[in-house]
Amino acid sequence: MNYKIISCKIFYREISLITSTSEHYYDVTYIRQGLHATPEKLSETIQNEIDMVNGGADIRTNYPPDGRPFDAILLGYALCSNCVEGLSSSGSPLVIPRAHDCISLFLGSAKAYTEKFFASSGTFWCNLSWSENCFLPDKRHQEWEYERLKARRGEKIAKKLLKAAEGWKGNYCGTAFIKWKEFEGPAQEAALKRCQECASFNGWSCETLAGDSSYMRDFLHSDWDPERFLVVPKDHKVVLTFDERLIDYE
Repeated sequence: MNYKIISCKIFYREISLITSTSEHYYDVTYIRQGLHATPEKLSETIQNEIDMVNGGADIRTNYPPDGRPFDAILLGYALCSNCVEGLSSSGSPLVIPRAHDCISLFLGSAKAYTEKFFASSGTFWCNLSWSENCFLPDKRHQEWEYERLKARRGEKIAKKLLKAAEGWKGNYCGTAFIKWKEFEGPAQEAALKRCQECASFNGWSCETLAGDSSYMRDFLHSDWDPERFLVVPKDHKVVLTFDERLIDYE
């Protein structure tokens, strides 16, 4: 089977790992993490990527070597601030995980994330890919942000702006680092250490959780159980269901 993946870069390590030993053909386009803060822009960006792939002339895409269209376009996104709402494909069907955000795919299921979320709200999640592709609210990031603001607005205003910008930290009390056994080694240990330093800097607790690659593996290996994945046929669009299914199509 031939699959196009359009994904948040938060899954870079995981997608690389799983596709490297798969029998399927994959071509991947990554979009930088952080656009979920502007859901409309993120949705527009993903839709543009889908349209370019279906148009057959996307300069970043290596089309299947056998000349056939992609059997499906896999979206490496969850609900993510409702960014998948309204997405559609005029060519290959879309496949989307039924999950609130990426943490479900790192933990192995939406249920595992929901249980952990309600058991310990106020958790700042992290893992190897997060540490490489997202910001951590640690000392280094604070110093970088201060210097950036100071250069633009001066020292006095920079301090005030930085204090106001960090007000969100009051909603958190701890960090949780998700480990995959497949990533055991120096890179993951370095990421864990940075997460622990971040927790210490903010006065938060820090715990380590065992992750589970099965959700991501099923996604990429086309084991699309309808309870966990939505397959959107050609010329249909994604809609929100506001129930346990999260998304459907019309």
